[in-house]
Amino acid sequence: MAPPLHRQRPCWRRHISFLSMESVRRLSPILAPATVITTLVTCLVIAKVNHRYTGTLVWPYFSDLGRDDPGYYVFVVGLTLTAIFLVAIWYFNFVFHARTLRLPIQDGALSPWLLRRSGLVSTLGILSVVGLPVLAICSTTSYPSVHSNAAYWFFILEALAVLINTSITYRIYKWRDHHPTPILECSAIATSRKHTHVQATFCAVFLIAFALYIPIGLAVVCDFAHLSTQECLALDLGEAYCTGTMHGSDPQWTKLWDYSHCRGSNQMRSGAQLGCIVTLVGYSVSFLLHKMPPAMPATDACEASPSHIQATRFTIATDPVEE
Repeated sequence: MAPPLHRQRPCWRRHISFLSMESVRRLSPILAPATVITTLVTCLVIAKVNHRYTGTLVWPYFSDLGRDDPGYYVFVVGLTLTAIFLVAIWYFNFVFHARTLRLPIQDGALSPWLLRRSGLVSTLGILSVVGLPVLAICSTTSYPSVHSNAAYWFFILEALAVLINTSITYRIYKWRDHHPTPILECSAIATSRKHTHVQATFCAVFLIAFALYIPIGLAVVCDFAHLSTQECLALDLGEAYCTGTMHGSDPQWTKLWDYSHCRGSNQMRSGAQLGCIVTLVGYSVSFLLHKMPPAMPATDACEASPSHIQATRFTIATDPVEE
């Protein structure tokens, strides 16, 4: 009796799996920024409609918008979904680099260290998103230190990932521009040039906003102080809210933060935080310009692309039949 053959997944299942991964790769750069913008706008509307305290700033910190119910749940769900989409973005970014750099590295045109740097970028990007659900769940009033450190963790690692990734994008473009091959069409080189310019622009603006938000902002901002219970009541936020929900350990103070004594620097930091968010949104959309090169040549019909299979069938069907 012959030994049982190793069972493999049918071809159609493997093609469905490939199409699903391709859909995730294409949709993630759209879903991540869309989720962030939807979360930001929804939390802002909820805070304004419910007359929530946001520090009396012209543009409040994102964290203050998602501090209270029901905006808190929108904040948590939105940032958690964003973290998932960002993981997919950074993973497929490494896949794109691995396929794009394979031939120039084999030919000695580019250094293998470029691919290692791409792996570092994806690692930094994936590790950074851990901060999003943490800062969303741990609000500024319940766990202020955890919340702040999670936010700094996210933005610092994202800054490193964006900076290194932009340099890799530039190296790929310069290689394509100076080493044209029949495989690389003019449209591919033009797309690579546009990709480089878009990422470089968003990277530069993001780094400026990041500097104003964290290193410079923390250096010039005053010590954070809590809002007093009397000031909370004077703002007509509700006695139950001021003396109950947001009541601190000291009866004279609430858990809310007061930015009035250092309004200018806090307004600068909140605006810079918004700038970081907007530029990261734009940077994420730039991944739509990735033109994924083909993977390693297929070794069997099941691993080949559908177009290759169709072309093969057409050739077989049109071959003359030998009498």
